[in-house]
Amino acid sequence: MKNLFFSQRILDALADEKKIKLDGNVITILSNDNPTFELDPAFRFMRTADGSADPYNLVGEIKREKDIRAMPAEIYLDSVIYKDTAYVVESGFIGERKIILDKLSDTDLLARFLLENLL
Repeated sequence: MKNLFFSQRILDALADEKKIKLDGNVITILSNDNPTFELDPAFRFMRTADGSADPYNLVGEIKREKDIRAMPAEIYLDSVIYKDTAYVVESGFIGERKIILDKLSDTDLLARFLLENLL
């Protein structure tokens, strides 16, 4: 499964409806299979602040906070300034799906080990 972007707005709504459990930087969606994700701060680039063309092709991209700072770019509230261009961004988190190993059967654990170490 690919990583997912959880906007702060969506997380707030899910928390208000008690549909998630948050433990540090790990979120569990309270549903049938209770998928769990490790969260890393990120931003979705929505548009340039002045509506002009995007010279760096960042609009539509989702980048981790640490990667934005390494560009180097400056983050301020709902904006990112990269070189000479200001962008409107949506804050949130990239969620990387975590597999809870104690929930897997012995067969699944063996298959996972073989895939990760022998192929």
